[in-house]
Amino acid sequence: MSFWDAASLAAAVTVAMIGILAEKIIEVDFSGLLKRNWKSTRCKKMLAQRKGPWQGTNVQGELRRVFDLVLLPLGKADKELLPARMDKNFRRRMEGQIELLERRKLCREIRLTDIVPLPKNAFRHWNDDSREWRESVLQCSALERLLPKEGGRPVHTVYRKNARLRVLQSRHIRSSDRAGKQKDYYAHKGTISCPSCGAEIELHSQQTVCPYCGGVIQSDFYDWQTEAFAVYEQMGANQEKALWLLAWGGILYACLFLCLWLIQNTLVSLAAGVGAAVLVLAAVIAVSTITYRKQEKLEEEIVRYSENYLRSCISEALYQNVEHPDLMDYGVGTIRLKKVVNTVETTTITVQVYISETYLPQGRKPHTRKYKRTLVLQRARYPQRRKQDGKLFTERECPSCGANFVPDENHCCSFCGYSFQADSAKWVVQTGQV
Repeated sequence: MSFWDAASLAAAVTVAMIGILAEKIIEVDFSGLLKRNWKSTRCKKMLAQRKGPWQGTNVQGELRRVFDLVLLPLGKADKELLPARMDKNFRRRMEGQIELLERRKLCREIRLTDIVPLPKNAFRHWNDDSREWRESVLQCSALERLLPKEGGRPVHTVYRKNARLRVLQSRHIRSSDRAGKQKDYYAHKGTISCPSCGAEIELHSQQTVCPYCGGVIQSDFYDWQTEAFAVYEQMGANQEKALWLLAWGGILYACLFLCLWLIQNTLVSLAAGVGAAVLVLAAVIAVSTITYRKQEKLEEEIVRYSENYLRSCISEALYQNVEHPDLMDYGVGTIRLKKVVNTVETTTITVQVYISETYLPQGRKPHTRKYKRTLVLQRARYPQRRKQDGKLFTERECPSCGANFVPDENHCCSFCGYSFQADSAKWVVQTGQV
């Protein structure tokens, strides 16, 4: 078969097969054509909100409070509104962003609408590395604007139809409380009755003052510590399926074209082309599965492995001293383990990290730079077996939450529960990598 005949027939067969598959797996949805779902309508709805981004939603109070801990300081560009309980690296990131906004005389406002109701927006809980974690990914439509603090037209506007707002928090689990495989260790300690007047009081820290009688209440409850916050766009289910179909269509077309061009018998060439495409697709799936399982095996080789803690250590190493005057925000995304080497005392890992940096130049719109880096990091293999040298009962700055504290009898921060003995669990980037 000639070159053009093979190309035309391969295209026709590919389009026909993709059309049949699309009819089976893609759900046709015309709701986007309705006026209430237009971009202009949603933006007007968000701009009309006078009582905050939660107006007219049924989002639970705890979820609102957690997101407001980040949304309010950004919306006012005021560091004083940042919560007391934050990861030290995340606090540095938030303070740097707010300082740059203040220099530019701007504030970052995020408004929400069409929030997907529960249970999809509930917290997801899990435990690792002696910490209890909870995460919520809020599904909604969002309007993000950079506004002059003195008033005026927005400097920059981003509308996200399928927005995701992600917040991550953690809290320390005491050794005495780790019995069993619970998902939530301190949920029952969120509220207590005041021993003086009997009023019900919500706990937000280890020391709470009763608003009714003024009594000071000491508790052994560890409060949540904010670890990460992100706003991003996620494609819809139909868009994701369409991309997979396009990828499959490209593979199918290439295989059909080559077989039709090289094999004289049309039926044989069509069968060979479809078979070759199926084999290529199976190979891609097999490679992805092997890569995923390799990641799991490498994680199992690391004692007390926590990806969130590793991400925090990498962020601290890369951005402890930010020198670029226009850097507004940054984040360490996907982490891929490439190699794990264990010795008697240490664990050395090679990782590939995906990094995102957002810059806000003077008088210009923000832009984002994405790249990947390969780093080599090291820490103690069995961090719980090693002790921190020096005097333990002297006031110092907590490496986790940044508070000045005197360690308790278990050598832990009296605010967040961070243990001195966990210093050897910190991942350190080898010299020359940063």
